[in-house]
Amino acid sequence: MKSAAFCCGLLLLTSSGARAQEAAPGPTPSDEFIRLFSSYCLDRFPDDAAVATATTDNKLTKLSSEEASLFVRSKAGGEGWLIQGVGGRYVLTAERPPYHACTIRHAVLTPFSTEALNAMADKFVAAKGNRLVDGASTERPMGDGIASAMSYRNEVNAKGVPTGEIFMFAVVGYPGSAGEGQPKQFWEVRFSRVILRNAA
Repeated sequence: MKSAAFCCGLLLLTSSGARAQEAAPGPTPSDEFIRLFSSYCLDRFPDDAAVATATTDNKLTKLSSEEASLFVRSKAGGEGWLIQGVGGRYVLTAERPPYHACTIRHAVLTPFSTEALNAMADKFVAAKGNRLVDGASTERPMGDGIASAMSYRNEVNAKGVPTGEIFMFAVVGYPGSAGEGQPKQFWEVRFSRVILRNAA
């Protein structure tokens, strides 16, 4: 899966050329992961222009259209940026409607708990008078020892009617290689805010 390998290369390579085994592990998402998601995907999204302006102001490295296409799932396309953070490299993507999504991706040695991310999303949604309810969860093999797991939480209003917004947590596991100096097993974790309707 060349595209999967390339995506991971973008996530794992830092300015100092770190390998997979140097990705920062942790049982919970870092404050940096939470801050980045909040800044781009809660404070600015779904205003795509505001997201793009913030990436320019923060001097993020924009992915080429070919690179971005490896991350976005919307047929309408989208844009992506690399973020060189204190805890490693992150990828920010903004996908265009009808699958309108803002996502932060990061590579770790230990998949982290969703508790802090769910708490952030719960607080954000509650401020609008809404709440999140658990949706579907899926697990599937992707070939070459790669496997993915996803869980969804749907936003509903005070009457329990879905608003068309979803928060999605996904983990993609990549097998390591035997031998000293070889990349260890690692996981790409991503958190997304998805809007399955046109923003008001």
